[in-house]
Amino acid sequence: MMKLVQITLLTGILLGFSSCGNGSSEPGKNDSLKDSAQTLTTINQKILADPNNLELYHTRARLHLGAKNYEAAINDMDRIIQLDSTKSVWLLTAADVNFFVGKVSKTEILLKKAVQVDPKNVDCKLRLAQLHHYMKRFEEEVKLLDEVLLQDVHNAQAYFMKGMMFKELGDTTKAISSMQTAVEQEPDYYSAYIQLGLLFAAKNDPLAAQYYQNALRVNPNSEEALYNLGIFFQSVNELNAALDAYTRLLKINPEHFDANFNLGMLHAVKLGSDPKMVTKGMEYFAAAINADPKSPRGYYGRGYCYQRKGDVTNAEADYRKALEVDPQYTNAALALEELGK
Repeated sequence: MMKLVQITLLTGILLGFSSCGNGSSEPGKNDSLKDSAQTLTTINQKILADPNNLELYHTRARLHLGAKNYEAAINDMDRIIQLDSTKSVWLLTAADVNFFVGKVSKTEILLKKAVQVDPKNVDCKLRLAQLHHYMKRFEEEVKLLDEVLLQDVHNAQAYFMKGMMFKELGDTTKAISSMQTAVEQEPDYYSAYIQLGLLFAAKNDPLAAQYYQNALRVNPNSEEALYNLGIFFQSVNELNAALDAYTRLLKINPEHFDANFNLGMLHAVKLGSDPKMVTKGMEYFAAAINADPKSPRGYYGRGYCYQRKGDVTNAEADYRKALEVDPQYTNAALALEELGK
């Protein structure tokens, strides 16, 4: 598989993917933090022994950046750049750190310097193009991306970024074309498959499902791909396929709020002519409440099920709980009016 250019700066902002996770802890996270602390201690000792070694400061800055200790990372990178601003890798790290603390103008200066000192480095140009995207300077962005493609016509990242730009500009045709070129260059380009799925889903085109399935081929445990697949099937009224996608998702993450909520709605509303389905819907709404007790939607959904079953007392209690959580949640207020409460 072709190795994609690794880009740190602005990745989450540029891709704009909706998160499907619910903040569950990563396995071994505490061990990883301990390892980082031990590594930082080692680097500090090396710096004491060799205080003029700028590579050591750069290593420490990356560790601080990984730990979100941005001010400490900035201090190290400022020291480095003041002494030597000729290495693009240092300039890119300095740009990352400054962006994360909101210093966009300084980020731009550092990235332009990186392109200047290392004009053949496509990573530098891609980083600056990302910043232009964030700043909505699309003409400057596409100029840099075209330069990258002149250097490397097979650069999948550049095609992907063009696709994101066209998508934001509302040119769906060009967005799709660019994303399709990205996956032609890199057949395992997960993010491009997700974006293609979203673009085709917006048109109710069945190809959306195929692209989400390709994303799942690359990452079989992707909550994002499974959730988007369920949403698409639900939108085109392919209920069995939607149920399957959400159920697969819950096997990966039983506490996924939206999957539980949507399964509740499918059972209670779409399949609600069978009382057993309404009862099943209640179970999913209860799971949604457990996953996020601060969302009014779970209480509202369960209240709806109680109302369908003729249990007005519990229906009223859940609707009122929904309004307690969010006084502006109009669905619950209207439901109470319907109950005459």
